[in-house]
Amino acid sequence: MATYAISDLHGQYNMFLKLLEKVEFSDKDELYMLGDAIDRGPDGIKILKHVMNAKNMHFLLGNHEFMMLNGVAPDGSATADYGKLPGKDSDLWVFRNGGNKTYFKYKLLKKDERIELLTWLRSCPLSTKVTVNGTTYILTHSFFKEDKIDVPYSEIDYQTAWDIVWQSPFRWDVYMDNKEYTAYEPWIFIIGHVPTCHADEAEGWRPLGIYREDNIIDIDGCCAHYDNNDKYYKGGILLRLDDLKAFTITFDELEKMG
Repeated sequence: MATYAISDLHGQYNMFLKLLEKVEFSDKDELYMLGDAIDRGPDGIKILKHVMNAKNMHFLLGNHEFMMLNGVAPDGSATADYGKLPGKDSDLWVFRNGGNKTYFKYKLLKKDERIELLTWLRSCPLSTKVTVNGTTYILTHSFFKEDKIDVPYSEIDYQTAWDIVWQSPFRWDVYMDNKEYTAYEPWIFIIGHVPTCHADEAEGWRPLGIYREDNIIDIDGCCAHYDNNDKYYKGGILLRLDDLKAFTITFDELEKMG
């Protein structure tokens, strides 16, 4: 049995499946997905439904699922007019963060399927604590609040949830000081939200892999944005918590797999 973490797949369902194949993921293993399964890529809804229906997979909301829940109608109804979504984050989600691709697939679902998906997402936490081989990990999309670990999203107020899914030690515009994480050592934080190639700005171009700073490990491989020039070092990162070994597939490698 092994425990894995993955984050920021942004609709790359085939990437997700290939990574699971690479580690021979089985029913005896556990997987934690740290949010941003949706948007920008084509198959975010497929990823959500896959995790929702798997007994050994667990989902933590990212800022993109947060925007979705605060963009669509809470009752599962769906309009064909993207400009008339009722939520406070609808424009931010659909027009500025790639939510249009997710919403297109979402509105094709039957209403009871949309309700099921929304109900499940609201039941998911923003962060969780797991212990593997004696090491305590806090798994979260980006930031955390100690008293909100393992609390369902439905029980967290909007501003607190916003702080948790948006603030980051690796983004200047929503910056959170590393000291907020190091204060909890020896806990290790596994996060996403900011691609490792951007978090590690001092290095410039870097091969696809994790980025570690203090007790924070970033596993966002930048599935959100890539083109032919950077497909060789962007892709998916699947981290095995048992030994902190990272398994990766770049977009170039994915293309060659067919």
